[in-house]
Amino acid sequence: MLEFTLRHTIDCNPARFWELFLDADWTQALFDDGLNFRCEVGPVEEVAGGVRRREMRVVPKVDLPGPVAKLFGDKLGYTERARLDTAKEVWSYELTLNMLADKIRLGGEMTLEPRGDERVTRVSKMWVEAKIFGIGGLVEKAAEKNMRDGWDKSAVWMNRWLAEHPAS
Repeated sequence: MLEFTLRHTIDCNPARFWELFLDADWTQALFDDGLNFRCEVGPVEEVAGGVRRREMRVVPKVDLPGPVAKLFGDKLGYTERARLDTAKEVWSYELTLNMLADKIRLGGEMTLEPRGDERVTRVSKMWVEAKIFGIGGLVEKAAEKNMRDGWDKSAVWMNRWLAEHPAS
């Protein structure tokens, strides 16, 4: 299993971050415009104990090395099942691939660290596990690279969007 942590500065306070992050239209724009992924964002559901859940279906654009690209072809997609514990402000998620779901697991946990009145550090602890003989490590490294690239791009898009849409 490969584990890694990403840190990104986002130019808003925690309340605005979560408000936007849970908004289906805003999330759709992030995936469409910021990441250039095809995405279907489901509604946020309130469940017991201050937990909110959301499911999304995503077809990402990924950069894969030869053997991994042959394994997946051009049909790679995933379903993200996520939940926000509103008391702890922890977003946790798992990605289920549309192929080899029994061999590859991905997921993570996101929290925010306030940095003054209008800035947070988004801390994303992620993991990927690929149990595929001979190329599992290569799959894990390719997944890490693509996850890093996507989260880096999302931070750039979010900050640009926030600059263009200041809080009222």
